[in-house]
Amino acid sequence: MFLFPEKCILCGELLRDRTQGVCGACRRKLPVVREPLCLRCGKPVMNPETEYCVDCRGRNGSLTQGRAVWIYNKDMKKAMADFKNTGCVADSEFYAEEFLARWGGLLARWNPERIIPVPLHWRKRWFRGFNQSVRLAEAIGDRTGIEVLPDALIRLRPTRPQKGLDNRERRHNLQEAFAVRDAFSGELSQCRRVLLVDDIYTTGATLDACADVIRSLGVREIYSACLCIGRDY
Repeated sequence: MFLFPEKCILCGELLRDRTQGVCGACRRKLPVVREPLCLRCGKPVMNPETEYCVDCRGRNGSLTQGRAVWIYNKDMKKAMADFKNTGCVADSEFYAEEFLARWGGLLARWNPERIIPVPLHWRKRWFRGFNQSVRLAEAIGDRTGIEVLPDALIRLRPTRPQKGLDNRERRHNLQEAFAVRDAFSGELSQCRRVLLVDDIYTTGATLDACADVIRSLGVREIYSACLCIGRDY
């Protein structure tokens, strides 16, 4: 039996039912991602006629398609900060359930053969003691039966926060920042489809950088699962 958070992820109120994750009042406040969406990254766009968001129109990335559950607003910013800072396993179980409730059918159609979390630089992981993307990936893997490779990717060097950087600076910031560990190269080269997992999607530069090194091994389709994403407007 999985343990779920005893407190609401937004307001901190004690929950009578641990499987809730959020209290009733906050459940109604959750900013669920809704159509119309960018066909590639899943970011909400203004008009149904708009196929791709500004970021996806501005680059030819390696990511095939991605989806997120919630809009990254002030409430979810706090929830994601708590997730990163506390590393609560119960929270990761709740978040995995929410992703699969929203996008489980699409994930089944993607049919990834492996799940790979976006890595932290070793210094940050040592300081924090965990990688929240690994915990989310493992929770999704437990529920779907898809094998998780928590150490397949390595972040070679620390990078500046992407927030506040323009597209050129983001690309330069992540240039040669990721690599596939040698021990996993052979296994991944035999895969056709993989799923990348991260907590927050902003412009997609980080996920594309990870997808680049995976695609170099011959993987054809690379999808992404995230909890939060920004808007295109």
